[in-house]
Amino acid sequence: MFKRIISSLLVCVIAVSFSITCFADTSMQVVKKEVDVPPNLVVLGDSIAAGVGLEGYTGTDNGPKGCYASILAEKYTKELPESCTMKLSNKAVSGFTSDDLLGSLTNASLDKYVLSSSAIVISIGGNDIMRPALDFVENDLGLKTPEDMKNFSKAKLMLPSNLVKINEKLEQISTNLQKFASNLDKIIGYIRDKAPNTVIVMQTVYNPLDSNESLAMISQTIGEKIDELNKIINDHAKKENGEQNYIVCDVHTAFAGKSSEYTNIDKYDIHPNAEGHKVISELVDKQLRTSKYSFEEMVEVKSDDSKTPKMSNTRIYITVGLFFGGFFILFALVFIKFKRSTH
Repeated sequence: MFKRIISSLLVCVIAVSFSITCFADTSMQVVKKEVDVPPNLVVLGDSIAAGVGLEGYTGTDNGPKGCYASILAEKYTKELPESCTMKLSNKAVSGFTSDDLLGSLTNASLDKYVLSSSAIVISIGGNDIMRPALDFVENDLGLKTPEDMKNFSKAKLMLPSNLVKINEKLEQISTNLQKFASNLDKIIGYIRDKAPNTVIVMQTVYNPLDSNESLAMISQTIGEKIDELNKIINDHAKKENGEQNYIVCDVHTAFAGKSSEYTNIDKYDIHPNAEGHKVISELVDKQLRTSKYSFEEMVEVKSDDSKTPKMSNTRIYITVGLFFGGFFILFALVFIKFKRSTH
């Protein structure tokens, strides 16, 4: 009887040992999977990207729900596979100029976001032009509220003192545009150096005053400067050798003649309203989808060299446990038998 037990246990141990050998070639590996939208979206730039003017804006998170960045994040979360977590990092700051954005990049405060990005969307340049223009409108013309705008006399623009101020502001804007061109190359260069494979989308700038009749002269003048800025954005989209620097998202054309529809300008606020953000989200989405993206996932990989069935790591651990358990029982029985035979 004892011999039969020993023989059975030996057969079990041999079988278990064989199963370990058969199934031990399964492993967990990192696999890249392709998707149509960016799993890690980073938004940089100014108040437009930050969501200023929308309900719920606080300036301390990824922007309000109606912000175009948040709209895209919600859309992509639903579209991406369950195994891929959508991440949005909206680091746009109200009031930022191209100088400010370049400074934030070069002081490395944005590195962790840039390095992990799948795509980076940038809205910058508007304040390089609008800051001097709004300074003139608010401080020299005294237009600080919607009521001031209603009571404004166009003749005030033609006062000699204001014409001098206008020329001064235009010179300042021209200087800012020259610096913008230099800053833009440095901004893109820095991002490309840190994240050479990330997709970059650069938005053009719209004219928020193009539907305001009382400021038609200023709107036309500012519009010309905005055209110059957008020409810089388009001209710098490719390197001299034809290689792409970034993708241009033409917000300007979509908003042309519709500032009263897509912005809060009727409330004396140049920022996009909820409808404007929807339009921008659609424009950016279209450009982001011109590229492909990927994410990494841990999967169980089976060896191509073996045609035997495969076992998960958990089952392997159980098998190993059974093997050593059986061996221990076998050893104990042999030891007890030996002890009995010596008495």
